[in-house]
Amino acid sequence: MEKYKLASKSGQALVELTLVFPLMILLLFGVVEVSRVISVYHSLVHLTREGANLTSRGTEVDKSLKAVIAASAPTLRDENKQQWKVVYSLLRQSPAKPCPPKPCTYQVDSQVAIGDLKEPSAVGAVKSPVNINGMDDVEPNQIFHSIEVFYDYKPDVFSFVGKFVNPKFYERTIYTNVAAIP
Repeated sequence: MEKYKLASKSGQALVELTLVFPLMILLLFGVVEVSRVISVYHSLVHLTREGANLTSRGTEVDKSLKAVIAASAPTLRDENKQQWKVVYSLLRQSPAKPCPPKPCTYQVDSQVAIGDLKEPSAVGAVKSPVNINGMDDVEPNQIFHSIEVFYDYKPDVFSFVGKFVNPKFYERTIYTNVAAIP
């Protein structure tokens, strides 16, 4: 009798494992996917901050963009250029509208874009006025450096997150021209 009881318990454990194991694998894949999304977002935030910092200190734009893109690998790389775009915009006071009085009007003076994702700059096109929160109290004749990154998140295997989170990431950082400050 004791022998049948032991066999029954091991059979029950095997059935429970068969039912719970797929759920545990699903949970594991979900944790990995969420971790990857957080890592990608962190990489994009770091890219915009470092890029704006470098350009604001006088480093050439092409060198700055190439450096921050290389540093953000494997998120941004040549093999997935259709998934991302990095846009640098130089913002200057508009010559058409003198300042003061405040608020000063700024416009996009020039832009450099790297990447094949078809997204327009959220800052604006060249020679277009810039409307960014917080620029109302900016002193006249400032120069700003904006780095934007667009990223279309695509999972490696399959996505748990894509159904709950917008897979298109956007991040922007704007620095004032540190190189011009004595």
